[in-house]
Amino acid sequence: MAAFSEHIHIEAPKERVWEVLADIGGIYKWSPGVMYSYTTSDETQGEGATRHCDLIGQQGYLEERVMDWREGEGFKIRVYETDLPLKRNVVRFTLDGDGSGTVVIVNPDYTVKYGAFGSIMDQLFLRRKVKKGMEGLLAGLKYHLETGEPVGDKLPVLECAPEAGSGVRWHRV
Repeated sequence: MAAFSEHIHIEAPKERVWEVLADIGGIYKWSPGVMYSYTTSDETQGEGATRHCDLIGQQGYLEERVMDWREGEGFKIRVYETDLPLKRNVVRFTLDGDGSGTVVIVNPDYTVKYGAFGSIMDQLFLRRKVKKGMEGLLAGLKYHLETGEPVGDKLPVLECAPEAGSGVRWHRV
């Protein structure tokens, strides 16, 4: 089992960030790893809501269910079916308004299939891939909320201008 935490500061009010995250079927708008997603339950938000995600590049998929819904504060999403080498995967999303924006924290907790071989696979490369995926997920959320644009399959790069006070800008590479 592997667990870790990643976070990002987003220049948007907590209520706006929650609105985007709470749109369970709309993750494809901001996650660079998701080609398309939609809700698969009558509930489109809240405890028990489910979604399907088609992944980019690897022709994979995820079937996910919302757990531990805390309105305006966060939730967990559990992968209950996938063709990826994951036996178990739960990701907690937590929001914290900090006055100048919102800090979003993700805490994935996963177990790889295939026993000892899966553990070795996780140590050799999968953990880095999951970590990079979580970093991309957060960067995509930041981009979408700060620009209003969908991410697509390639995450734009945040570029900081060296001159004081000149701010930041996004560009595609």
